[in-house]
Amino acid sequence: MFPATIQAAITFFTILLFYAMDFLLIRRYDKQRAASGTGRAWDFTFFIFILVAVLILQPVLIPQLSFRTTAGWGFFVQLLGILLIINALALHIWSRAHLGKYYAERVEVQPDHKVIDTGPYKLMRHPVITSFFGIAAGLFFVNPSLATLAALIYALWDFTRAAKQEEELLAQTLPNYADYARRTPRFLPRLWML
Repeated sequence: MFPATIQAAITFFTILLFYAMDFLLIRRYDKQRAASGTGRAWDFTFFIFILVAVLILQPVLIPQLSFRTTAGWGFFVQLLGILLIINALALHIWSRAHLGKYYAERVEVQPDHKVIDTGPYKLMRHPVITSFFGIAAGLFFVNPSLATLAALIYALWDFTRAAKQEEELLAQTLPNYADYARRTPRFLPRLWML
């Protein structure tokens, strides 16, 4: 398995890359928003920064929370985690760029909102959330610890809840959303859709 410092570095660079891309996309598309304000939710961002600090520092400062093995499969699990993170970041960029001005870190409907059912949204209703799941799972594989397990469980719970809230709001406000939701899976594409 990777040493603790490498695990911390992978976590740090994953989050750095994610937030660099996130800030650039929000900055680019906020100018096109029909809704007032920004797509950023600063309270959520602050909470995530605290969580990230724990995830970065944990393998170095509290290694007892991590699972360690000298078996070869441990290294392959960590490599799988890195591949999962790379794919999740790619899905996130594709989804966010495709969603453009309609992206927000909270549930909202903009004045000119419409159902987006192309690109990654043709395959699943919530590809951005799926990318969050992939990043959290990838970080858990890179550093299998109680801290990353708690972060993964939190991500699954919180974003599943947020997806349900968004679906309820969109079904009430967008006439075509209920039909889109019936034909499109929530988080993972059906194999025959690929």
